[in-house]
Amino acid sequence: MKDNIRYACWLMDNIKFSGEEFTKTIEFNGEKIELLITKYENLKDIEEPFHDWIHNEIVYSAMTNLSNNPLPIYSIFILTKNGYTTHNSQDFSYLFRLCLKLVYYQPTLISHVAVFIPNAEITIPTWENVRNMRTISKKEINSDTFNKVLSYFETLSKLDRSCYSVLEEIYKITEINEVLIELLALYSFIEGFWHNQRGKSHLDKSISAMLKDYVPQREEKSKIKDIKDEIKSQNELFNESKIDTMRNILAHGMYKSQEDSWSNEQWAAIYEQRNLIIELVIDSLINKLKCENQLSS
Repeated sequence: MKDNIRYACWLMDNIKFSGEEFTKTIEFNGEKIELLITKYENLKDIEEPFHDWIHNEIVYSAMTNLSNNPLPIYSIFILTKNGYTTHNSQDFSYLFRLCLKLVYYQPTLISHVAVFIPNAEITIPTWENVRNMRTISKKEINSDTFNKVLSYFETLSKLDRSCYSVLEEIYKITEINEVLIELLALYSFIEGFWHNQRGKSHLDKSISAMLKDYVPQREEKSKIKDIKDEIKSQNELFNESKIDTMRNILAHGMYKSQEDSWSNEQWAAIYEQRNLIIELVIDSLINKLKCENQLSS
C-alpha cells in the first residue's frame, strides 16, 4: 500500500434509494477511482480499511454526539473503494462534491468529505446548513442518475476552477428552503444572465436563449417547445398560460394574497416547476461553459 494513498467518504440524506448498491468509475488526473454507492446496512461486513473507519469512527461518533445532523445509519454512503493519491486531492474532493450537489440539489443533503489515510489521518463527515427540511427530495440516487454526476465531473474537470462560481450560486438558491423565493431568484437569474441584447430584458427571450444552450443540437429543437409547453401547462393552473406567469405572480407580490387559497395541485406544480428550472439552468450553464472552453482552446 502506498504511503500517500487515501480513501474518501461522503454521506447523503433526504433522498430516495432502492437499497441496491452500485459501483461507478471516475477518472481524475490519470487515476481511475472506483466508487461504491450503498446504504449502511450493506456495509456491516465490509473489508478493511473501511470496517473500522465506518463503524468505530463515523457511526460511533455520530451516535455518541447526537446533534441535528443526519445519522449515518440512515444515510447513503459514497466510498472510494480503491483509494487515490494525495496529489490534487482537495481539487478532486471539492469538484466531486460540487457535481453531487448539482445533480442531487437541496433538499437532498450532502456531507463534506471524510478522509482516511492509513497510518496518518482519520476524519468523519461533517455537514453544513442542516435544518428542518420542509420537503422530501423527489430525487433518487441510482445508477442512471449518477451518470449525470460523472458527466458533469468530466466536463468541469477540464475547466478552470473560476468557472465553478456561477454553479455554486445556483446551488445556494436551492438552499433558501422557501420554494417561492427560490423560484423567483431562479427566474431573476435567467432573465439577467441570458439577456444578450441592449435595452430592457424580457424573461421569455432570456428563457429562449437559455434553452439554446440547453439543447445546442439543431435536430433536438423540438425539445425547446416541449419544455416551454410544460412550464405553460404548470402556469395554466394559475389562470394564465404565459411563460412568465409564475415570475409575475412572485415578482409583483400577488402571491401574498393568493397562496393561502392555492390547492394541493397548484402547490405541486410550483415545486415541479422549481425542480425543472433548477435542472434546466444547471444543464444550460454546463453546456455553455463546455462550449466556451472548446472555442477558446
